[in-house]
Amino acid sequence: MLRFVPLHTFAQYALNPTMRGNIERFLVSCALALFLIHLALYAGNEVFSWGLPEALFSHPLATLYTPFSVILIAEVYLLIYYLPTSFARSLGKQIEIVALIEIRSVFKNLEDTSPWPWESAFFPHMLSAVLLGGMLVIFYNLLPRRVARLEETELKKFVRFKMGMAGLLTIFFIGLSFYSVGNWLWEWITYPEALHTDLNSVFYDEFFTALILVDVLLLVVSFKYLDDFGFVLRNSGFVVATILLRRALGIEAWHAFSYELTAVLLAVIMLLLQRGLSSRNDEAIE
Repeated sequence: MLRFVPLHTFAQYALNPTMRGNIERFLVSCALALFLIHLALYAGNEVFSWGLPEALFSHPLATLYTPFSVILIAEVYLLIYYLPTSFARSLGKQIEIVALIEIRSVFKNLEDTSPWPWESAFFPHMLSAVLLGGMLVIFYNLLPRRVARLEETELKKFVRFKMGMAGLLTIFFIGLSFYSVGNWLWEWITYPEALHTDLNSVFYDEFFTALILVDVLLLVVSFKYLDDFGFVLRNSGFVVATILLRRALGIEAWHAFSYELTAVLLAVIMLLLQRGLSSRNDEAIE
């Protein structure tokens, strides 16, 4: 078994309930402050014609894009937070993130008007968000209510390994955040005409790719500890669902809708199969 002692210690510091509360409060404050700054910049651009990028400053509703981007950062942190304790809840957070990305896209495209709503650019994003939210209700209701018993030595080793991987993913998340924001701001200052307005390509593509690699590694290591075929099948299906969600980022809206629909249906079906196939004992590894 690989040893992740420093990463495990870092994860215990960064992924505890107290730190979670502090980070959530900080990000909520940031979301409010950045929303007001974006709104002020929009007003200044309208009055003084500063020439700010039209994609982000063409309509007052575009200012809602900013606080939702910060809220998404909080959701990414919660995804990592749940990774050591629950494979299933971590996937639930991934679905929540994609749903919020779709809601953010609704605000970005809401100024696009068409005779019928389904002809507007925001409609597939709105439909995707509603679909993902509805399927999350089913997904969370299907999750087992039992808590895994962690007194077994081998199971404790696996949880410790997952904590180490969560610490590694946290470090990657922090580094990628600073790099992506810095690179985006530098691009805005030096090449404003070539500015990326799709923030999915700035951050989430790379993060979901790293998440897939971590999920695959956890799946392979879990084979040593899982003797229940239902859980093995479920976790394998969850990795495929993560790959489908990653594929949905950055493609045409209706194509993304089909990938997201397939991913959440697969997640729900895997939970149903796991409940049917798993043995009736009380041990459940999340």
